[in-house]
Amino acid sequence: TDLAADGAPLDPTTWSEAVAAGQRALAHELVGASRAMLGLARDHAVDRIQFGVPIASFQAVRHRVAESLVAVEAAAAAADAAWDDGTPLTAAMAKAVAGHSAQTVARHAQQVLAGVGFTLEHPFHHHLRRTFVLDGLLGRARGLTLELGEQLLAERQVPPLLPL
Repeated sequence: TDLAADGAPLDPTTWSEAVAAGQRALAHELVGASRAMLGLARDHAVDRIQFGVPIASFQAVRHRVAESLVAVEAAAAAADAAWDDGTPLTAAMAKAVAGHSAQTVARHAQQVLAGVGFTLEHPFHHHLRRTFVLDGLLGRARGLTLELGEQLLAERQVPPLLPL
């Protein structure tokens, strides 16, 4: 059973609200780490010269950076909506989206950074490690996605859309 600091049992509603608040906060932390990784990749792409031009001019690099930006903005929108809505469902959804987005950004940023992204001298590894830890707290993106999908199938109804 879950106990409060004084040893008394916690109300299940209080516990789910606390977990939801933590998931919303972690979603925003993941968005921040993703933005930092994207910024490092973007700066490297602009500064790194290959074949006489910045690698930022290469289509493959531009696509990776663009897909990363879309992932970050989607995660930020989900995290903001979760704060506005305040339900445990939207908190779990925001955490899952932010976790998936952080994985996408990390993968693309690592490709753009190439070999320098693997070194300890470059700050990328700090943000990459942070996203691994943040994603593991209060539910990994993959696990939350599976749980949410099972919940939707069991209830046989889609949650109401959030107002834009």
